[in-house]
Amino acid sequence: MPITTPALRRTLLVTGLAGALVLTGVGTSGASVGAASSAPTTSAAAPAANTDDGKLLLMLDASGSMKEPDPSGGTKMQAAKKALTGVVDSLPDDADVGLRVYGATEEGGTPTKAACNDTQLAVPVGPLDKPAMKKAANGFRAKGETPIAHSLQKGLDDLGDTGKRNIILVSDGKESCVPDPCPTIKKLVGKGVDLRIDTVGFAVDDKARKQLECLADTGNGTYYDAADADELATSLNKISTRAVRDFSFSGQPVRGVEVDPDEQLPADLPVLKPGLYTDELTDRLAAGEGPQRAYSIKRTQKKSTLHVSFATKPSDYRAGDEPSGLETFDLEIIAQDGTECVSSHDGTGEYDQGLNPISTVTARLSGQSPDGDIPRACTKKGEFTVLVTRDGATQTTPTEIQVIEEPRVTNLGELPKAAEDYPAEKTLKAGRTRSITGGLSFADAPEITEGSWVDTLVPGETLVYRVWVEPGQTPRFTANGPTGGFRYPEGSELDSLFVDGRAFGPDRQALTDNTLITGNFSQTYGRSPKSVAGPPVRYRNRYADTHLRDNLGASNMGGWYYYAVGVGAGDLGQELAGQPIKVAFTVDLEGKPSGGPEYAGDEDWQAAAIGEKPDPSGPDGTSEEAGAADSDEDEGGSLLPWVGGGLLAALLLAAGAWFGIRRIRGNT
Repeated sequence: MPITTPALRRTLLVTGLAGALVLTGVGTSGASVGAASSAPTTSAAAPAANTDDGKLLLMLDASGSMKEPDPSGGTKMQAAKKALTGVVDSLPDDADVGLRVYGATEEGGTPTKAACNDTQLAVPVGPLDKPAMKKAANGFRAKGETPIAHSLQKGLDDLGDTGKRNIILVSDGKESCVPDPCPTIKKLVGKGVDLRIDTVGFAVDDKARKQLECLADTGNGTYYDAADADELATSLNKISTRAVRDFSFSGQPVRGVEVDPDEQLPADLPVLKPGLYTDELTDRLAAGEGPQRAYSIKRTQKKSTLHVSFATKPSDYRAGDEPSGLETFDLEIIAQDGTECVSSHDGTGEYDQGLNPISTVTARLSGQSPDGDIPRACTKKGEFTVLVTRDGATQTTPTEIQVIEEPRVTNLGELPKAAEDYPAEKTLKAGRTRSITGGLSFADAPEITEGSWVDTLVPGETLVYRVWVEPGQTPRFTANGPTGGFRYPEGSELDSLFVDGRAFGPDRQALTDNTLITGNFSQTYGRSPKSVAGPPVRYRNRYADTHLRDNLGASNMGGWYYYAVGVGAGDLGQELAGQPIKVAFTVDLEGKPSGGPEYAGDEDWQAAAIGEKPDPSGPDGTSEEAGAADSDEDEGGSLLPWVGGGLLAALLLAAGAWFGIRRIRGNT
C-alpha cells in the first residue's frame, strides 16, 4: 500500500553559521590534569563498529630552522624527536605507519634543485616497527630547506594507490621551494584521492600558519598550533594521547531501503531487533535519491514500548548549497494495516556561532497508556515499518540507529503523573573539578557522576559524556565555560566565545528542544553560562500533554543520560582555531530514586538495550575519595589561561586522530 509522509514541518532554529568540523584538542594549563576514564564497554546489543583505519605517514620537518631554540629548552629538533618517540609509543602494534623526513641531507639557505628535492622515506609504510621508527627519528639532524609540496607528492606514493591515506605533517615554517603545496593538494583531492592531511605548526609565524591551515583544510584534516613541547608535556603528563576521531559509531551495519512517498513498500525490509545499527541518510532533495529510508522493527512482547532513534554526526553546514544551518528529520512508525502510529519531527542547527551539534530524532511506539487511547493496530505484536526523512546540509551523512524494546509495565496506575513543566532554571556553579576525556558520540561517551568536570576542546568540537539517572531524579547540567584564567588574545576585535550544552535521554531524545541557546563568555559582557535540565524522570512523562513542549517526554525512563558540550568556531573561536581550551561543566542529580516502574518479562532488557548500570566505585574504577586526588584546584568561575599547544601533545593528538578515525561508508 502507498505510504505518504506528512508534510515536513520547519523549525526556526537560533544560532550559528557552521565552522569547519574540528574534532579534538588538548589542554594547555600548567595545572595537573587527571587521567582520562577508560572507554565505556558497549552493550551486548552493539556489535563492533564498521571501521577501516587505512595507512598513516608521519612527515617531519628537518630544515635548518629546526636548529633554533625551543622555548622549553634544547632545540626544536630535539623537541621533535622527543615528540616522535612519544607518538611511536602511543600507536597500536597493528597500525600501518611510515616516516618521511625532509630537509635532513642537503645544506639549506638557498633553495637549490638538490635542496628542494631533499626528502627521504626513512621508514616505509607497513606494520609498525617501533625500534626502527625510533632509530630513524634519532638518526637525522636539521640542515636544509622546507620542500613541503614535493614531500607531500612523494608521501602520497608512499601510501599506495588504494584505501584511506593519512598524513601528519609537522613544520616550523612555510614552503621554501615551489610549487605552493596548497594548490597541489587541492588538485589531488579534486581527482578523488582518498586523503586526509593533519598539520602541526611548531612555533610558526602568520604566513606559515595560514599555509599549514590551508593544507589541512584542503586535505580534509585539522591544523594544530604548537608553541613549545616541554611545557605542554609537563602539564599533560597524565595524558599520552587524545584521539582526533571522526564521529564514532557502534552497531551492526545495515542498509535501509530508499522509497518514494507514493511507492509500494517492498516486503523484504531489513528488520532491526533491539540494539545498535549503522547506516547513512540521504538529503531529501538530493538528486536521484528517494526521500525516505525504510526499515522494519518487530514487537516481540505484548504491550511493550518500542523506542527508535537516529543520531547523525555533527554537520559541516557550509557544505550545503544554502548554508542555512539546519539538520531536520521526520520519523514515522506504521502498523501493518497502514495505521500511522507515531510521527516525530526534530532537528538542530546553527547560523553564526560555528557550533556543530549532534542531531537526533526519536519515535516511541507505546503499547499501553493510562487512558487506553492507543489504536489497537499499534499495540499488537509483530512487525512495524519505520520511515525516516532527512533535510540536511550535506547530501549524505552516517547515522547510528538505536532500537529499544521496553517491556510492559505492571504498576502503570500507581506511577507518578507526568511533569507539567520544566524545573525552574538554575545555573550550577563549578566547584573542584575532575578531569575527563569526552567521546564524540553516544557510542563512546565516558561515564561521569555528580560534580564538576573539566575537559579540553578546540573551537568547533563537540564532546559527549554519560551519567546514570534513576526514576525520580532531576538531571541538571551547566556548561560553566572556559576555566583557569583564560586571557583574550591581545588586540583582538573579536569578543565572545560560545559554549553549548545539550542533554539527551536514554532513547536519545533531547531533554529540551534542539534549538541551540548557547552560553556566551565575553570580555565585554561577562559570563553567561548555559544550563540544561529535564523534569524529574518519570515513566508517565511520555504521555504528557505538552503541546509545543513535547520534549518533556524525553525524561521518561531511568538509564544513561547524555550531556554534549561544544565550543563554537564563530566570533572569538575563529581566532582561537586549533587552540585547546579547557572547559568546565557541572552535573547535579536532584532528588532520590523513587516511583520506578515494575516491568513484566525480560529483566535484562535495559542492559541489552542501553548498557549496564555503572560500577558504584566510580567512573574511573576507584572510590570517589581516591578520585579526588587527581582533581584540579577549586577554580570556581575563573577562566583558563590561553596558551599555545606544544609539539608533543599536538603530534600525539594528530596520531591519535588518525588511528581513531572511523571510516564510515557514506561519510562526506
